[in-house]
Amino acid sequence: MKYLRLMLRYAPVAQHPMHQFMTESDAIDRELLVAWNLTAEKDVTYALFYVVGERDQYENALEAVETNEGYDLTPVHEGAFYAYLRERDTDRFRRFRSAFEQPSLMVIPPLDYRSNGMLVFDAVGEPTALEAVLDNLPEGITAEVREVGEYDARPGTFAATLTERQREALAVARDVGYYEVPREGSVAEVAEALGCAPSTASNHLQKAERQLIERMFG
Repeated sequence: MKYLRLMLRYAPVAQHPMHQFMTESDAIDRELLVAWNLTAEKDVTYALFYVVGERDQYENALEAVETNEGYDLTPVHEGAFYAYLRERDTDRFRRFRSAFEQPSLMVIPPLDYRSNGMLVFDAVGEPTALEAVLDNLPEGITAEVREVGEYDARPGTFAATLTERQREALAVARDVGYYEVPREGSVAEVAEALGCAPSTASNHLQKAERQLIERMFG
């Protein structure tokens, strides 16, 4: 099963008002689309976002969105909250959605909305379906393929692109105290547990850490 990690760039005219707000204001640091329901009502979408930022300013901006049909904001902790939104579909959104309406294609949440009109997420499916997405995006949205390969994410994990050996190296490093503060374990101990040279163990750890950083910050 193949996957693409896509970075979509929205021209200003193609951005949702809340995405524009995120770009123009420093009140919102991150907005992750966690789940959605496109079939609850005709032409109405329900969506659940995890938002890092100022809840009051987010709500003020949300109130001004013409397609807003209702919402509920639930604090998680200081500086973060869930936004459960109900919104009327637009022609632009329907065109966007149609690019992904292929039997073999699945979009893997969360979808990571970022400032400057960017959206990052993974999609899995047959190669022809993945290629079709790139060809059918509406005007004003361009796609950059950040990664492509065999999908190997484990349920409940964050590292979709780590190899089995990299996961093993991270697990061993954690067990020996390599990530404690202050550090208690060493690369040599990781290497001994893995049965490899210290340089090889260090290479596994560095590549795994790079993947995790890339996954978080793009």
